[in-house]
Amino acid sequence: MSRKLRLLKILTLILALVFAACGSLEGGPDVSPAVPSDTSAAVPSSDPTQAPDNSAAPPADEAVVTAVNVGRGDAILIEAGGQCFLVDTGAKKAGDNLLRALAARGVERLDGVFLTHPHADHIGGMKIVAQRYEIGMMYAPAIALDREKTDKLAADLGISLQRLSAGDKITADSGAAFEVIGPLELNGEDDNDNSLVLRLEAGGLTWLLTGDMQFAEETSLLRSGADLKAEVLKVGNHGNPDATSDEFARAVSPSAAVISTSTEEDSDSANPRVISALRGADVYVTQDYTLGVMMTAKEGKLETADLVPPVADIPISISIDNASQTATLLSETDADLSGWFIWSVKGSELFVFPQGASIRAGVPLVVACRGGSGDYIWDEKKVWSDKADEAGVLYTSSGAEAARSN
Repeated sequence: MSRKLRLLKILTLILALVFAACGSLEGGPDVSPAVPSDTSAAVPSSDPTQAPDNSAAPPADEAVVTAVNVGRGDAILIEAGGQCFLVDTGAKKAGDNLLRALAARGVERLDGVFLTHPHADHIGGMKIVAQRYEIGMMYAPAIALDREKTDKLAADLGISLQRLSAGDKITADSGAAFEVIGPLELNGEDDNDNSLVLRLEAGGLTWLLTGDMQFAEETSLLRSGADLKAEVLKVGNHGNPDATSDEFARAVSPSAAVISTSTEEDSDSANPRVISALRGADVYVTQDYTLGVMMTAKEGKLETADLVPPVADIPISISIDNASQTATLLSETDADLSGWFIWSVKGSELFVFPQGASIRAGVPLVVACRGGSGDYIWDEKKVWSDKADEAGVLYTSSGAEAARSN
């Protein structure tokens, strides 16, 4: 090879390296990995399940708000800027649906849980959630008739509790902000009307979250001149006719509203009068959705979808022995059980498998109650009822139903 040709090849290589480096300089093409907005493009988990992947975290400029189907109760998951918050936790008996929804959304930690007021259909699932997730802070209203319930709950669970008053603001890393606008005064008759009322700014939309606020608290907010305008309204008190007055509905003028209820449990909820007061708004009722209605907001636009759990494709079974207070799992394949959980339907009790838990093909795995003998010990003295056939359900770490006894 001639000296001139060798020099030409060296010069060509140098130029190629320079141009490649320029591509990473400011002003060059953005080569950082994109966060998927289409959940179908998300990387699948190690859980061997088959279903649309709901769990992709929203990009920084999006917010995903899921009103979970917890029957007649409230539980609202807010995801924004990589942080997750929960407003209320539903009733204890609906704890499995709440955990499945959080798991299906890929929640790993809750930065905060707001308890709007101390009624069982709003705080009943708190202990169950705390068994499964680390919780950064618990929030409750400073004004309440029964402060002791939330004080004791926080103390029992070892979670810091912050009392909130009108004018307080909690801001997420993304800039999403919860502003407290109520309660303004103590209602001496009903803690429904001492509900924490939050104005959330996220995804370019304003959301008004009202707990179980009824006419009395609505009136106090209207008289105060508070700015109630919002694009999305979480309807107060499960859409019962003692809340959401025509005047209040006009002040909010939402384009979308969500009612969290089961009309089978409460035939007066999702009431026609309330829905009529919200004319002009698209009204979503949580009972019409599998795990809940998932609302995605970006640049002021809203899209809704059914939050559907994945479908397990694992040859595994669970059997309950009431006498020995054990649950026995048997699998045809080896499986990683990290984060899987067992739910006692009658007792609404929860057992969560620790990280690293596993099962071997053809080898029974026994979960026994405290005082019993097994591979894992459920820290409860008695879980399974001996007075009736007991159902136990095994769920995967992504919220799929893997097996059900009986």
